[in-house]
Amino acid sequence: MAEIIGVTTWIAAAIKWGDWRNWEKYYSTILYFIFCDVMYYYLTSAKHLWILQPTWPLKYELICLMGEFIVFACTIFIFLGNYPESHFISISWTFIWVIIYTSNEWILIKTGTFTHHNSWTLVDSFFFNILMFIFLRLHEKKPLLTLLLSIPMGFLLMYIYSIPFS
Repeated sequence: MAEIIGVTTWIAAAIKWGDWRNWEKYYSTILYFIFCDVMYYYLTSAKHLWILQPTWPLKYELICLMGEFIVFACTIFIFLGNYPESHFISISWTFIWVIIYTSNEWILIKTGTFTHHNSWTLVDSFFFNILMFIFLRLHEKKPLLTLLLSIPMGFLLMYIYSIPFS
């Protein structure tokens, strides 16, 4: 049930604050975000660091994954659609989103719909979220550079957390 409430809340927020007029501008970054998530699940299948746990009435992982994709699209429409021009304010904006995502994860942990594994913690998620939002903004401006930086960053995280390369 938490997934339904969460996804519905994200959709409502995106309807209110998202930049839907310019959806084409954000399309590739949405795909990048989804691609990275899919690669995470594929590359860490032998040793996940975190898992979204399907709960009633959504007992299927594929349905939960679709919910994630909707949340990611809503995130991009709001985060990038309202990205400030001022350098100082943009740092604050990014930090606000790191707090939103980390708080959201904490709520999901408390409701039993999200679990950490293999020494991953909420503190790790906080720092990961910083990197993630920086990369999402960078992808909007320099997609090829972001892709090139994402590959070694992903392998570095796999190395740090001893995730086997399968």
